[in-house]
Amino acid sequence: MLDRRLIVLCAAAVFAAGCQKSSSEAERYQAPPKFVVETIAPASQTGSLIALTFDSLGRPVVSKERGGPTIMSDKDGDGKYETEKAFSNKVKSCQGLWFDGRTLYGSCNDEGGQIGLYRMSDTNGDDAADTFDRVSILERRIGEHGPHAIRRGPDGAPTIIIGNHSGVPAELLDPQSPFRQYNESQLIERYNDARGHAANITAPGGTVSRINMNQIDAAMKVAVTRTEEDMRTPMTPKQVPSQAPLYTQLYGGFRNAYDHAYNLDGEAFVFDSDMEWDINLPWYRDVRTVHGVPGADYGWRTGSGKFPGYFLDSLPPTREVGRGSPVGVEFYQHTAYPPSYRDALLEADWSRGRILISNLKKKGATYQGEATAREFLHGEPLNVTDIEVGPDGFLWFTTGGRDTEGGLYRVRYEPGYLESLFNRPAKAEGILAVVRQPQPLSSWGYERQRQAKEKMGEAWGKQLDALARDGNATSADRVQALFLLQRFGPSPRAELLRPLSKDRDAGVRAAAVYVVGLHKSDRAKAIATEALADKDALVRRRAAEAVVRMGFSPVEQLYPLLDDSDRFVRYAARLALERGDRNAWKDRVLHESNGNGALDGLYGLVRTAANEADLEPVLARSMEWAKRGDLSTEDQLRALRLIGLVSMGYKDGLKPELRRELHEALIGRFPAQDERLSRELARTLAYCNQPEAIGKILAAMPKDDHNQQLQIHYAYCLRSITNGWTKEQKMQVLNWYPKAAQWRGGSSFTGFINLLFESNLKVFDEAEKKIAYERVPEFAPLPQGEEALRLLRPGQTARPNVLARRKGLESVSAQEIMEFQMFDPMTLKAKADDGAQLFEKECATCHRFGGIGKDFGPDLTTLNSRFKKKDILEAILWPSKTISDQYGSKIVTTKDGDIINGLIVSEDDKRVVVKTAEVERPIEIARSNVRSIRPSQISIMPENLLTPYGMNQVSNLIAYLQRGPKK
Repeated sequence: MLDRRLIVLCAAAVFAAGCQKSSSEAERYQAPPKFVVETIAPASQTGSLIALTFDSLGRPVVSKERGGPTIMSDKDGDGKYETEKAFSNKVKSCQGLWFDGRTLYGSCNDEGGQIGLYRMSDTNGDDAADTFDRVSILERRIGEHGPHAIRRGPDGAPTIIIGNHSGVPAELLDPQSPFRQYNESQLIERYNDARGHAANITAPGGTVSRINMNQIDAAMKVAVTRTEEDMRTPMTPKQVPSQAPLYTQLYGGFRNAYDHAYNLDGEAFVFDSDMEWDINLPWYRDVRTVHGVPGADYGWRTGSGKFPGYFLDSLPPTREVGRGSPVGVEFYQHTAYPPSYRDALLEADWSRGRILISNLKKKGATYQGEATAREFLHGEPLNVTDIEVGPDGFLWFTTGGRDTEGGLYRVRYEPGYLESLFNRPAKAEGILAVVRQPQPLSSWGYERQRQAKEKMGEAWGKQLDALARDGNATSADRVQALFLLQRFGPSPRAELLRPLSKDRDAGVRAAAVYVVGLHKSDRAKAIATEALADKDALVRRRAAEAVVRMGFSPVEQLYPLLDDSDRFVRYAARLALERGDRNAWKDRVLHESNGNGALDGLYGLVRTAANEADLEPVLARSMEWAKRGDLSTEDQLRALRLIGLVSMGYKDGLKPELRRELHEALIGRFPAQDERLSRELARTLAYCNQPEAIGKILAAMPKDDHNQQLQIHYAYCLRSITNGWTKEQKMQVLNWYPKAAQWRGGSSFTGFINLLFESNLKVFDEAEKKIAYERVPEFAPLPQGEEALRLLRPGQTARPNVLARRKGLESVSAQEIMEFQMFDPMTLKAKADDGAQLFEKECATCHRFGGIGKDFGPDLTTLNSRFKKKDILEAILWPSKTISDQYGSKIVTTKDGDIINGLIVSEDDKRVVVKTAEVERPIEIARSNVRSIRPSQISIMPENLLTPYGMNQVSNLIAYLQRGPKK
């Protein structure tokens, strides 16, 4: 007999499964089991949405494209947020929203189009701002590459992330910011983007800065004396005290990261974008997850100038995730999802229609991401723009951007019956409920903790202090107790911080050292100094960052960290040393024998050199390290970058005799087994500008189409060698270009190859140039009268000749067309009716579609019911991949010597009728003239059918085919 309990449990499970809530979004979205996507507010109500936050009361607030911040409400309790109220109509297109109580800060445009950080307060509780001030202007324009998300940091102050087309005015930046003194640092000349994007925009690119609230409060006191009429207009920048910097720049070197978030350890993470136009070029960088640490430069430079992750003067990403368009970022710090989701990183990707999830693991002073990006949510389409965890514990997201379909959604978790009974998290009580507050840095989470403090009175500080000291409590609870004391007070004193900085738990020590860095007393400085010798790498890194924030530099304790085994610690220690007296550590670095300490230390001396005389001893020592061939690959890479950075410190670079000396030391080591080392040796040899390197680099070129990126890198280096070219070497490099001109990548790919071609031709004489233009006519100068085709916007370099000549997608790879059509939300705007025109022009000569076209090829009338979008695209882009037996083409060889590839329409004893791609009408061949007929492995349909057209036209065609013919 079956156990009655088993029967009951099975029945309960069946009942629970039968009651699973259905979702109208089930077909559009793919989520893990038990997760359901729900529509909170549809596109018909919201329009395109570009940002999302929750206010201090826990209500969703959205930013509408070209509209203002809007509070969403569910008045009737049916789960649909049908009621909207504009919080302010004085700003629009806000890409960052953050509530501090009932005050909203936004990175927006005002009514006059001025980009800035705005402050709007609801002082009477009617859900509408009745004060309005501009805290500061920001540079350039709001745009997709302008100022973005605003977040509360672990110290309680907000931070703002700003894209590479904007920035904080220099006069508003704290000169002692951790991130400062950044340079372009290009050893050989770089190119702007071939299509003019971000042309001449210089470092630092995208940045994250702390907003100094105390300075803002001081600035806003000016507003108290203004009249009611004055309050309707923004503050002018002149009203902001110039002696009080409003921003502290923390880290940067991003392209256009949209958002950032903080984990429970208090560490920041950024989801940075790639430049998809650069795909297949050697400087292309995948979309990357970055651990944002104070002072770090993550290496974005415009055009071809981006730093690889191994450069000495940069820090590497946590991981790379391939292609995409990063938008919202969030850490899940709630309990509604299973425990495995606790503090997981969620990253939204607009162009690939996905939300990624990662469980980051601590690795030394940084974190390690999962090798393969996991999708938490995928949509077809999913034009996600922002994400945030709501008070209900579910992930909420907005859709829209570029006028695509918008909406507000959430991802509900529905546990099974047994899970809901036995896997509920224990409800915390008392002070534990406070430190375990979900999403503690959110506006609503922060407000709940503020209210708890108000309610607890003096018991607040006492209980948090006791919990922080309790060695039997969990590390997470103790860390949060310490953070809460710092954010809300009473501020932790040395009597608490000193023992915690020596606690047996490394997480507690790290938190204590972080908090110590927010103080400036002598006792706090002593604690930070002692922590520089901690056995845990994260503690050591934070101690170095603390001394920068506190404004002092204990050389004796910092110097050993230059030789630390952890790269992030070494980086932080160098930055801290640079803040102190250069003479106190200069000689030690110059005599240092350990690779880590010497190379990082010498770079610190480069950054602190006041003049070229200061560089002389640094150059001599750096030359010694660069010449050494007995170093590890990693140290060789760092030594080569170091000598380049020293060289850039001189106005005219290295003297010719030193270049020859460096060349002689390196030429025998090129090429190397490690491709990275080969790249940097080639770069440095090109800088040395010695003729011997030309032949070595040409000989190292991979053959045929193998490793295209490395071949392009070598061509990139060769253009910098300006003397000693033989005629044979010129012809050898010229013979490379017809091949490279046919390669495909992103939209700027062929334009960059054209730029390389023009650079190489600088060493050609006029007769040789004429030969070159005949060999590669697409790169040749435009005919007289067509030069205007090269013009871009004022102030930008001219468009390369090849891009001026071409239209549509001729320079874009089939894979890029596929990626765009499959994933990019811009395809949502496709117009099927407009696709009919392209079909009639390119497809109807062979295919029937309803009442249109001919029957030589497959009938496409019912295509939409038989094939998915991916199948349709593959058949168009790679027609020879799969060929039906019914429509397989044949190769007809005639006795006259003609070879015709086509579809046999009909054949008999007198003639063979063949349909080809080249001519509209079939070709008749007399049977007596036919030598042979054999099967062809190549489809009659051309592979480059779509290249004359733009992406929007292709989108229209695919929409037309998917819709089916009108009846």
